[in-house]
Amino acid sequence: MTYDLLQKYMTKRNLIIASALIIIIVLVIIFAGNSNNAKIEEVATAKYGVLTSFVEETGVVKTQVGAAVNVGTRASGTLLELPSKVGDYVKKGDLLALIDDRDLQANLESAKATLNRLKTELEMIDRTYPLQIKQMQARINATKSTYDYALKNYEREKVLLSKDFTTQDSVDRAKRESDVSFADYEMSKAELERLRAEFKERRAASLASIKAQEEQIKAVEIAISFTKIYAPISGYVAQVIKQEGETVVAQLNAENLITLMDPSKLEVQLLVDETDITEVHEGSIVRYYVGALPNRWFESKIKAIWPQPISTGNIVYYVAIVTVPSEDAAIVKPNMTVHARIITGVKPNALVIPIEALKFVDGKTVVYKVVKNKLEKVEVKTGLKGDKEIEILEGIQEGDQVAVKFEFLDS
Repeated sequence: MTYDLLQKYMTKRNLIIASALIIIIVLVIIFAGNSNNAKIEEVATAKYGVLTSFVEETGVVKTQVGAAVNVGTRASGTLLELPSKVGDYVKKGDLLALIDDRDLQANLESAKATLNRLKTELEMIDRTYPLQIKQMQARINATKSTYDYALKNYEREKVLLSKDFTTQDSVDRAKRESDVSFADYEMSKAELERLRAEFKERRAASLASIKAQEEQIKAVEIAISFTKIYAPISGYVAQVIKQEGETVVAQLNAENLITLMDPSKLEVQLLVDETDITEVHEGSIVRYYVGALPNRWFESKIKAIWPQPISTGNIVYYVAIVTVPSEDAAIVKPNMTVHARIITGVKPNALVIPIEALKFVDGKTVVYKVVKNKLEKVEVKTGLKGDKEIEILEGIQEGDQVAVKFEFLDS
């Protein structure tokens, strides 16, 4: 073989060897990077972090008890004014309705006139009886003096008779005068007591009549106050039942005129599945959004959990009440559908991996750990579950890499 032929032969042989080596290297790289016949697309590292667990429930926005108020009337008559219409905003204390009160005003004037007459009678009693009592006291003093003189005269006549200085007629006459003056004196005292008792009795009766009349006036004034109906709360007029010119009749129950609603007093009623209720408590933090604003999250707390469950189909729910803050009530509306997450736990130092990395093989929870570009199936024990991450309690350690997205290739 000549030198030129040998040189050509060696060059061709080297090219074949080099090509074979390249093919071998490529195969080694391919099989080294895709061990177990798997194509790895995404890898995550196990790390410690804050993990928040929650349960997802649905519900609806409702008005709180007392947020909607039916405003009625306790007065009967014709509606003269009904200035508000549906949709109007009224402030607490604004006039909502005015009822004709002319009959009541007439009754009030009559009652006041009667009161004035009764007060005049009391003034007359207070003026005349003390004067009569004073006069009677003067008469008693006079009759007492007369009696004292007559008694002394009688005693003197008896002494004179014992000395034969007077006659029996004079003694008898003195006795009669003494008896008459004594009777007059006793009668005057009795009359004074009668006047005093009568004064006390008539004055008490007059005062009682005045008090009763004053109470009657107050009752009429209260009835008149019912003819002017004011807003008990601030809010929007949700319903108007009566119209101006109609006659309303107040019976045992106040007749409803207008319904007011305070839009700031809202709450969310969440339906909590019976399987989740043990993890939910009063005070639990709730993050939610309404169907009309899927990208706007609101936050509040559970205020109460109704003890009585409700059933829908074969599912049992418990109603959790979530207060809507006033600033959020300006955005959400009654009867909006709510999608909520109730926070059930927060762990500040949890070993977490993406939920997508979990797999279920032969009834076991596993992950595929990436070791030197190879996949190793590892059984794990999980803890709290968050939105996108889950806690790993056993099986892997911090820093371990797990396959999130991969695909096994055919052999």
